[in-house]
Amino acid sequence: MRDAANDHGSREPDFAQPWAPHRLRIYVATAALTAIVFVVMTVGVGVGLIAPTFTADVVANLLFGIPVILLPLVLLWDAPGENRTRLDKAAELTLFWLPYSAASQIGYELMFLIGHPFGLWEPTADPGWKWLWWQYGLADTRYTSGNPWTFALEVVGVTTGIMVFVAWTRLIRRGLPTESRIRCLWQAFTGVAIIYSSTAVYFLAEVGSGFSDIGQGAFGFWFKFIGENLPFIVLPPFVLAAIRIQIDHLTRRAGAAAAVSASVDES
Repeated sequence: MRDAANDHGSREPDFAQPWAPHRLRIYVATAALTAIVFVVMTVGVGVGLIAPTFTADVVANLLFGIPVILLPLVLLWDAPGENRTRLDKAAELTLFWLPYSAASQIGYELMFLIGHPFGLWEPTADPGWKWLWWQYGLADTRYTSGNPWTFALEVVGVTTGIMVFVAWTRLIRRGLPTESRIRCLWQAFTGVAIIYSSTAVYFLAEVGSGFSDIGQGAFGFWFKFIGENLPFIVLPPFVLAAIRIQIDHLTRRAGAAAAVSASVDES
């Protein structure tokens, strides 16, 4: 295997904040837009200002769904004169994906997980404040039918999402020691792998049932079930590879530093 320094050049990347300003602005703006649409729809339906119709469902999902689906493509947009190495891109992909994935797991699965024991997800035409979660349950009825497999995936998703988010909060610290960063990357690797395995079970279980639980016709199947989950299907293998690249580089660097320190001590 080639030496990591030769593979990535002599410049050490900013592992904690590797993004260019224009990409960071887009990440933040998309998160803000998504939050605004979520809040407006949830509060609007909850207080009766917006009717929970299929039209409102389609419009809201297009408004927050399309930017979120396309957001990972921003990772490919270099600033003028920016010359990113593979290691730079690996660091940014990792730090982008961890909160992206954790927010999905915690934001969606946590409410379903809490709601199931209290019977909050029974079929209804008047979801109130539950609109955000209820509207997805129209497309995948496993979420509103007490499906035990879905409940198990919710438990795994929420607990692992919290673990991934905690790892991210440490990885964005510039002063994090190399050894601690390696440990956090291993934690992130494990979390991403677990969530990806759960995602595979989630989709393959429905394939095995002949998509019998999918509602809302073509919109529910292609946009909600497939489209809105597309990043979680495609990107995790690349994220796992990106984490491996960083662990390899940092482990080699830590080993070289330890060897130099030992040599100095001996002399």
